[in-house]
Parts: sequence; C-alpha cells; structure tokens
Amino acid sequence: MILDNHIPIMTNEILSFIDEKKNLSILDCTFGGGGHSKKFLEKGHYVTAIDQDNNALMIAEKLKKIFPNIYFHKSNFKDIDLLKLKFKKFNFILLDLGFSSNQLENDNIGLSFKVNSDLNMNYLCSNLDAYKIVNFYKEEELYRIFHLYGEINQAKKLSKYIVQQRSIKKIKTNFEFIEILRNSGVHFRSKKIHFATQAFQALRIETNNELENLITFLKKVHNYIQIDGYLAIISFHSLEDRIVKNFFKENKVKKNNKFQNNKNWGFDVLTKKPLIASKSEIIQNNRSRSAKLRVGRFTH
Repeated sequence: MILDNHIPIMTNEILSFIDEKKNLSILDCTFGGGGHSKKFLEKGHYVTAIDQDNNALMIAEKLKKIFPNIYFHKSNFKDIDLLKLKFKKFNFILLDLGFSSNQLENDNIGLSFKVNSDLNMNYLCSNLDAYKIVNFYKEEELYRIFHLYGEINQAKKLSKYIVQQRSIKKIKTNFEFIEILRNSGVHFRSKKIHFATQAFQALRIETNNELENLITFLKKVHNYIQIDGYLAIISFHSLEDRIVKNFFKENKVKKNNKFQNNKNWGFDVLTKKPLIASKSEIIQNNRSRSAKLRVGRFTH
C-alpha cells in the first residue's frame, strides 16, 4: 500500500527505543504521509495521529481500512489539549517537524524552489502568507524574520532590496522572489544547499508561526506521557533543534531523581547528542540529511 511518495525519516532509530515492547499507545503528532504511523501499526501498536492537512485525513482513512488501531484528529499538534483523545496518556510520542511529499509538492502551498507557484507557504490555513510578508511588511519587520528565522548575515541588505523592488512591481511568485534573492547581492550561507533556502525558511516560519507552535506544544506535552514513556522529536534546522535541546536540558532529571524548577516530572535524556540519519538513508532519501532526533524518557 502506497500512502504517498513520502519516506519516513529515521524509522530504524525511532523503533529501536520500543523494539521489545508490544501494544503501546503511540501519539504521532505530525502524521503527514503516514509513514511513521504505518510502521507503528505494523508492529501491532495503537496509533493516535494528528495532522491539519486534508490529504493526511484521506491517507489516514485508507490506513484505517487495514489497521483499525488508528485514531485520527484533524488539528495542529499545538492544540493537543483541545482534542478528545481515546488515550489520555501515551507510551511514545513522536513529533516530526519535517514535511511530507504531498505538502512539498503542493502548488497551492508553494514550499518548493522547483515549482513556480504563487507566493504562499501557508499550510495551516491562517490569514498570513508569504505574499503579504514580502510585499507589505515594513523593512524592519523583514529584517527581523530574515535575521532571526533565516539566520541571514546580510538580512538588512536583503530587506532593503526587497522594499526597493516591490515598489517597482509586486513580487507574486516563488520564481520572482528567487530572482530577487539572486539579484540582491547578498551572500547566502552555504553552497551545499539552494541559495534561497534560508529566505524560504524564514518566510515559512513566520507564515505558520512554527517556532511558537513548537514551544506551545512542549509546554503541554508532559501531561500526555505515561511514566517511563518516550518523547521523540525530529527537527530539521538549528532553530527547532535549539528549542528541543533546551527543553530537554531544562527538564532533565538530575541525580537521585531530583527535578528542576520545582516540578514533579522530568526526562532522562537518552540522546546526549542528537541522532542523525545513516549514510545509506541519506542516499535513499536526501531530505534526511538535515534531520536530528532527540529522545527523552519521562519520569515522575
């Protein structure tokens, strides 16, 4: 059964934490193309899946015909506390902050450099999109997002150039925006990745409130983990990974099961350094090259 072209990231590493366990309640907070959930279901586990994407809903419905142990909620993971979940607590919670192929290849969303689509990048159906940011944000607001979210060294120069160019003609498509980046004279970070990567990342994060959504989720997630359950998070850029790393650090159990910040819970951090994809996986799936997996075991 082909769910979509999406290849789930680091499945062997994820499954290694629960290989000996059976009939677990698992929460897949970012169902996407269903790749991880399908692996869990094949092992006989119970999967609760969350995703806001309409295509994810259709994939989950197909999957349920084969595996009745899946329960799908059409929502954003940050709103976990608003859902009527069959299981109140879970043995394993997975948050994969990447995108499925159906999202990356969706012309209406426009996350790809390869397809000339309208400037959008909004996959959460909010009122903000990349077109509004690029064409109507003030220069200092553009500087903020390109500096903070794109980590572009010459963010000020880029912001000024965008404001100049949009005064001549509105920037309407991905390719038009890429051409602006190409002609800006800005030196982007790496030759190993597409030169537009940082700017696209900044627009996507701002449009979808990605970092705030992650922080909101992390403030709630401990309420949904069974004692000795696992929290596994896959991030794809340094901003996300820094938030996850600091979350585990700030909530790490000290010696003699001492908790921090007057809390009565914490995590045994099982990944001192984040796990990364194997060379063979990167060859098979180039998107896995930037993935970082951090895992903690919950204790009370």
